[in-house]
Amino acid sequence: MPTFVLAIALLLAPFLFPAAALDATSPIPATVSVPTANTSSSTVKSDQPQMLTPPEVWSSYDPDAGAMEEEVLKRWTTKNAAYKAIYFSAYINGETVRVYGIYAEPLNVQPGSRLPAMMHLHGGGQTVSEPWLDEWAARGYAGLSCNYHGEWENRKRFTIFPPALKQGNHKHSDTLQMATRPNVRVSSWYIWSALARRSLSYLRTQPAVNPERIGAFGVSMGGTTMWSFAMDARLKAACAIYGCGWNRYYRYTPRFDPTTKTPAMTDDDRVWLAGMSPEGCAPFNKCPMLFLSGSNDTHGNMDRAYETLARLPQDIERRQSFTPRFCHHIGAESALDLFLWMDRWLKDGQAWPASPTLKVSLGADGIPVAILHADKTDDVEKVAIYYAVKNPRPMSRNWRSATAVPSAQGWQAALPVLDASDYLFAYANVLYKSGVQLSSNEEAIIPSSLGAARATDAASNVLYSGADGPGMWATNSPCVDPVPPSDVPVAVRPAVGPDGKAGFTVIPYLSPITYQPGDPKWRAPKDAGISFRIATAKPQTFKVVAYEDYAWPGERIYEAQVTLEGQPDWQTVTLFAKDFHQKKPDDSTGPSPANFTQCQALEFAATSWSDKNLVFTDVQWVTK
Repeated sequence: MPTFVLAIALLLAPFLFPAAALDATSPIPATVSVPTANTSSSTVKSDQPQMLTPPEVWSSYDPDAGAMEEEVLKRWTTKNAAYKAIYFSAYINGETVRVYGIYAEPLNVQPGSRLPAMMHLHGGGQTVSEPWLDEWAARGYAGLSCNYHGEWENRKRFTIFPPALKQGNHKHSDTLQMATRPNVRVSSWYIWSALARRSLSYLRTQPAVNPERIGAFGVSMGGTTMWSFAMDARLKAACAIYGCGWNRYYRYTPRFDPTTKTPAMTDDDRVWLAGMSPEGCAPFNKCPMLFLSGSNDTHGNMDRAYETLARLPQDIERRQSFTPRFCHHIGAESALDLFLWMDRWLKDGQAWPASPTLKVSLGADGIPVAILHADKTDDVEKVAIYYAVKNPRPMSRNWRSATAVPSAQGWQAALPVLDASDYLFAYANVLYKSGVQLSSNEEAIIPSSLGAARATDAASNVLYSGADGPGMWATNSPCVDPVPPSDVPVAVRPAVGPDGKAGFTVIPYLSPITYQPGDPKWRAPKDAGISFRIATAKPQTFKVVAYEDYAWPGERIYEAQVTLEGQPDWQTVTLFAKDFHQKKPDDSTGPSPANFTQCQALEFAATSWSDKNLVFTDVQWVTK
């Protein structure tokens, strides 16, 4: 998989690969339905995991109990904020944890001020973030960023876990991340969520903070933690970025693949899913929830994210925004949502429009059509409708852009398909003049089930011609944390090469990738090779990478190295299956692929591009 995605997978491996998966035609099957508050745990045998509901999990934990024992390590100021680096104490499972964090507030806060405040829950391998605090201070918020996952390489300051809670250190959590015996309170995720609650208690004690106006956001693993943290009634607004749950038992079961075999569920699976999983905690959340992610994220499964959001209590407001084709990153428009969401709930800002609704039906000609309705249409600035076909795995799904036109219902777009009996997936993004961007519901429908559907699309060997800007090319993540929004780079941009030929360019440290080969429209013919043109004024060595079962157990990665001299004109590269060799997990080399018919993603991979103005164009399948 791409370099960045591989790095994230290694960081999260104990969390992401714990168990097999299950067909999930319903969010949680009856055999693992979330138990009610009347579930009794007094008769559990000593060798079995104790079944607890989420409220029972937290019934014995008081985040306000015990002295804070604050130690101020350092104070400093920037143009936006006054900071202090601190340690304070948390008491978990009878042990004392020394929590490391940084607190900030805007400069020159007047005595008696009661500011809204924000908590930052970092991701795996990350730690406290001064840039996040500086951004919030510039917006009039106090803020707290704590280290939740303990020691890491080259980390001078971190939260200190006693030996009895060694699993609090992400680096050493191993099999205890989702431990259930004797109950989930021994797990790493319980410890991290308990620290978040204690950190909230600390933040509420700061003189400049209004304790009734505190929100929190979490990124990646921090986003996963947000769902159990948002059960805390003291929290007034929440945002989960990437993390949405479904990482145990369900992880490698596509929501829309009825052919997947379902393994037996263990008692440990049931206990975890019912008591500590994000999808199990969602029904008990207490505050408005915003979810932000990329449509192809490998940590937060897009299909499952909608299921977790649907499990929130009916009276809890929720919104979502998905950036198409992105993995572990969001676009600037989605990133701005985070700040506007917190302003809405913590500063009495303007109420948001309702989430747009999208429905797929058949037009009079039998062609599938997406019909979109948006709230407050006079304030809509832009509408984008996306659709994908056949692929039940969201992380490798190829999202096409459909042409949205005004209609009596709002907007509509034709969605031509090659086979009306294949699944069709669709969603839309609506951007408002206020800066709010909202995603609609995700539709998943088999067109032939709607009536006399017609297949009118045609297969194509041309993946990219330069005619549509960057086309369907994205990259591995430019940056996990979208802060500040104005600095989020546009990773793949339209460009012009020699002779005025249009193409795309890429940020020098990123590798462009497309999921088109997994789309039936662009599937490789059996004996085809891949051809493309590149303009680079400097010598360049890179790899063309073809993925089978992308970001999935059994993934196969095939690479072909390309070395070019710098030239002022276009250079054409053509490669066939024999030019590729399998890259194995131990970095050894395996055989060539038989062909590219099973390829789901194609990447041009380089550690860095020597020419920051290089241009790619005319990517296509060719035969000898």
